[in-house]
Amino acid sequence: MEELKKHKIFTMEDTKRNVLLTVAMSKFAKNGYKKTTTDEIILEAEISKGLLFHYFGTKKNLYIFLFRYANTTIMQDYYVLIDLNERDILERLRSMFLLKLELTQKYPAIFDFVTSAFYEEDPAVAVKVNEYTKQWYFNVQNKMLKDFDSSLFKANIDTEKALNIFLFTLRGYSESQASPKYRIEDYSKEYERYRREIDEYITVLRTAFYKEA
Repeated sequence: MEELKKHKIFTMEDTKRNVLLTVAMSKFAKNGYKKTTTDEIILEAEISKGLLFHYFGTKKNLYIFLFRYANTTIMQDYYVLIDLNERDILERLRSMFLLKLELTQKYPAIFDFVTSAFYEEDPAVAVKVNEYTKQWYFNVQNKMLKDFDSSLFKANIDTEKALNIFLFTLRGYSESQASPKYRIEDYSKEYERYRREIDEYITVLRTAFYKEA
């Protein structure tokens, strides 16, 4: 976040800035990059077009900034709230999944925008979004997959391959539940089902790869 805070948008008064960013994310989430116009953003955010372009220059720059800002905001909370002292890697991954669900309630506009960006196909921004997404996945995995208790695994298990299977399973489940038509309220209604099903997957993985308790 420190790098992002050097952006000149942070010289704008806090309330006006938060309104602008929230409005822009909501418009992009609802209509996609191409169909969203800067005119509708400035109209609802109640700022001038000149001011918007003073801060961002182009619609593309605005979109990319929002994507970086959204993910950085989420990850700040993520790293504070996740328990990295939990050395059972399956329990840690379960907590990561559930924490993501909880943060959707705290940052609905942000998660709507990030989810829509996942499906964005316009080449003007999709390439950069994909680049940043891969980097965030890499950073999160490096941080979250350290210092786990390998003694929990069965003796003949390749722990590196097991970790990949864990990640493929949980990420695959998460992506299978996503839809470009869904908004945060759609996901919120399914919270208990998501939690139940992720626990079922965790149980299967624990049985397959861990020693008997």
